[in-house]
Amino acid sequence: MKTYLQLIFLSILLLTFGCKEKTSGQKKKESEKQIEQQKSFEQQKDAIEEKKKKVQPTHYEHKYVIARSGLNYRDSPDGKVLGKFPLNTSLRLVEYTKISDTINDAGKLIVDKWVGVQNWMLPDKKMDTVYVFNGFLSNSFVQSDIKLYYASSFYKEKDGKTRTAFLNLSQTYFEDAYNETGNKNRNSIFTESDLEKDTIRLNKSQRDKFLKYSDISESDKVFVYLISSDQIQTYNVNDLPVIACMNPYGPSNDYRNDELDYMLGFDLGKSISNWDENLVYVGKENPFQTGKIKPIIWTKIEDNQFPIAKDLKNKIDLSTYFFATEKYDYYLQKPTENISSYHLVILDKITKSEILNTNYYDGESTYLTRLKIAESENERDIRQSQWTGEIIKNKATVVFGFVGHSFGCPSITILDETEPEIQILCDNRH
Repeated sequence: MKTYLQLIFLSILLLTFGCKEKTSGQKKKESEKQIEQQKSFEQQKDAIEEKKKKVQPTHYEHKYVIARSGLNYRDSPDGKVLGKFPLNTSLRLVEYTKISDTINDAGKLIVDKWVGVQNWMLPDKKMDTVYVFNGFLSNSFVQSDIKLYYASSFYKEKDGKTRTAFLNLSQTYFEDAYNETGNKNRNSIFTESDLEKDTIRLNKSQRDKFLKYSDISESDKVFVYLISSDQIQTYNVNDLPVIACMNPYGPSNDYRNDELDYMLGFDLGKSISNWDENLVYVGKENPFQTGKIKPIIWTKIEDNQFPIAKDLKNKIDLSTYFFATEKYDYYLQKPTENISSYHLVILDKITKSEILNTNYYDGESTYLTRLKIAESENERDIRQSQWTGEIIKNKATVVFGFVGHSFGCPSITILDETEPEIQILCDNRH
């Protein structure tokens, strides 16, 4: 009996120990499973954080906004909208994120990443970096769908020699001749004997090549819009000689001339006077319209009538001016003594919405043109004035003439945020 009781007691002990060991093992496995799950969660979290990690570029890259209606900038990738960069704004990229996104742009899906760009639009400057979608940036800016040129007028030099009026098409011609790295795409159209001359009159074979490389047809026309007189002169391309003139800075090589040393274009004879401002288009149809342009003649107003508030901490004496058309109110403000900048603001006359807010500066390559002030002597002379009007068919009102260029080429601003500025192709070598 005693032995039987001992066996029962021993069985109970073994059973109890076995249950405890099983329970302990289950708890251990559950604990290990929780640790593995936590570890996996931490790894996933780290992977997400790594994906979002900011990447600083080794060198800063500049790109242009190509979204026609402008590009929103935000406080974080796909975050709160802070404002908008206009079309063709040049932006400095300072941060690359690994955050991808897909944007539906008028039915077209664009897949790209968010990038950080240098902040310059925010007035308080509290943020060093703002974020934009890289799919709306490009290495090249959006160009206007219309090419405009200037025609130089004829004049007589001191020795009595007449210089012909000349339509310089070199910028378009050489775009075909040379690629972006400066490597030549083809041979010169000139002979060795041609390159010994100051002015070359192209023969038929040379002319055909020039027109081909400039994308001009013999059936095209040249339309010269004389701004001051609001008139259009028209020429047939097949009636105009093509000439090449040595550029004003002379040959680049001491031993022989090169094709690049010349300016190529149409000889317009003596038909354009030596003071007419003009715009020129080459093509099938005339893009200009007359009766739509006005010289901007300013009236002085009180400073507090300027629509943009100024920082009073750095107050300087300012002069404020006003001009109006049927559609728009124009405001201009400049320093009273040191004329180093113009601040131009244009408002819609009915909605009072801001159409343009820009600054023009007196710099190394540009100089501010003189303002025409009402009831002053220079009001009567409208040459070299600022201008506004709907001078181009199917385009919004334009404004131009606030800066001159010692080198570089001017542009015409269209009062439509979806339209790029029209760059004048002037081949202003220096």
